[in-house]
Amino acid sequence: MPFLSMVQTIKGQIMARIYSKKEEAGKWHGKICPKIRKRLERHVEAANTCTADPAGLGIFQVNDRGADFEVDIKSRTCSCRRWDLTGIPCCHGVAACRHEKIPPEEMVHSCYSIETYLKAYEHIIMPCRDMAEWQRMYGREILPPPTLKKKGRRKKNRRQQPEEKEGKAGRKMGRGGAVIHCSYCGAAGHNIGGCTDFKLGLRPKKKGKIVRAEPPVSFDSENEDPVLTQEQNMHTMGLSQPEHTPYEAEVISTLIVETQSRQRQNVQPTALPENAFIQANVQMQP
Repeated sequence: MPFLSMVQTIKGQIMARIYSKKEEAGKWHGKICPKIRKRLERHVEAANTCTADPAGLGIFQVNDRGADFEVDIKSRTCSCRRWDLTGIPCCHGVAACRHEKIPPEEMVHSCYSIETYLKAYEHIIMPCRDMAEWQRMYGREILPPPTLKKKGRRKKNRRQQPEEKEGKAGRKMGRGGAVIHCSYCGAAGHNIGGCTDFKLGLRPKKKGKIVRAEPPVSFDSENEDPVLTQEQNMHTMGLSQPEHTPYEAEVISTLIVETQSRQRQNVQPTALPENAFIQANVQMQP
């Protein structure tokens, strides 16, 4: 059972840790733990720049390089709040203890003492017998929890490994840092859900996209550099003539011949017929 082996491993680690901590604490000297002692020594060294002036009832005014602090030895507090929060006398508290000739180790909180440390590791964890010697319990068999099918369609794409994410053309570019554009107005920085024009019912200001065909690029066999010919450039700019099929060329040639034959015919202009109104009024003129 994987769960049982995991619990046994954790129990063995805790059992070894308790034994090693107890053996290590038995070699310490003094009243407080070594790490707390080193921290207190730094405060003692920093107290050389402090001057303590007694006010009475265990209250002192300590001057530290131009700054004044209030220290109360009886309540073990300082206006800098370091002694209150950590339980270790600060440099101002150490200066006040020097004035009263009190060892700073005696003003450290009892939770940092070696005696308290040993009490935390005084209990031991007893070892267990082998699994074969356990008493068999004829109870209900404990089965793993049933697997619940999640809602929705299952994902077809599997999670790729780091070495699989890099494709043949190099590292794939993610969508992080890409600027989104609105599908309604075409502006950058928002989508259609946050578009003001769409919410107000205004007409979109989006301009139509001009799609230009990319010219086919040929590669030189020697230099392997792309070469853009004049015909390809004319095709891109829309200046080239479209290629015709043989049937279309035959029809076009027939139309050209008929047009030329009509132009060659000389049509003689005929006299216009005289109007009846003009003939009636010709005699009336002097």
